[in-house]
Amino acid sequence: MADTSKPTWEWQPYTKIIHRSSYPAIDSKNPANSAEGKVVVVTGGGTSIGRGVAISFIQAGARIVAIIGRRADVLESTKADLEKLGAGKVLTYAADILDESGMNAAFEDISRISGSGIDVVVASAGLGTKQLATAGTVASWWKVFEVNIKGTFITFRAFAANKSTKGTPTFISINSNAAHLGAFPEFSAYVSAKMGLAHLLPSLQVENPDLRIVSIHPGVIESEMNADAGFTFSKDNVNLPGDFALWLASPAAAWTAGKFFWSHWDVEELEGMREEIEKKGELTMGLKGWPKEVEVES
Repeated sequence: MADTSKPTWEWQPYTKIIHRSSYPAIDSKNPANSAEGKVVVVTGGGTSIGRGVAISFIQAGARIVAIIGRRADVLESTKADLEKLGAGKVLTYAADILDESGMNAAFEDISRISGSGIDVVVASAGLGTKQLATAGTVASWWKVFEVNIKGTFITFRAFAANKSTKGTPTFISINSNAAHLGAFPEFSAYVSAKMGLAHLLPSLQVENPDLRIVSIHPGVIESEMNADAGFTFSKDNVNLPGDFALWLASPAAAWTAGKFFWSHWDVEELEGMREEIEKKGELTMGLKGWPKEVEVES
């Protein structure tokens, strides 16, 4: 006979509603998500998630959208597409996020052209490579750390030196659920790098309280990186992380600073959960089981 004295637990998504594509609350056509007048920079902006983010901001009325990537031809193709979708100015910069001087020069130029600094940065460039820890080279394994952590850090520093003096400049890191879902064979570098990146962002937030710094898992999006890593399936529309990033940069998301979100989660539910999230310190990285909650006799 089953023991009914103990509660039955089951896994549930963080919000009851899970999205696979954009929806009205985060849509780029929603006036509440307007990016009018904003200067936006997207790394990895020529393809996949970064391209989707750039589309969301240009459609939401951003004044300038600058896309950074390694391949000039890809950037120019994406620029042509973006210019058909909005009236904002589109800038392209062929640069590697590990090239500190190149990134600094790009951000300085964007700030100069804007005349008012940079409002939003979405750090979408990353690297995910399948490799057993005992196979390949140390250099190839470590490169995943360099791109994901050092590259994002270089991007952040370039932004911090050229941030807007208006409102709350926002830095959004495209991370992955791999940062907190546990260990996977052949992905020790990727999981560890994304976990490290997820811990870096709250530290940057504490040191820079004038900024809004947020991490997101974008979903399962078709991309060259996913294909190279063996993930040939896609469940989510690229407009989901694009419009979710747009919402994160809106006034309604001021409370999200220092936290980690999945773009699947319903933002209206999240707003309703805000008090509980903040009270319990949820959506932050930590150690499961610590601190340990125990019943205290009154």
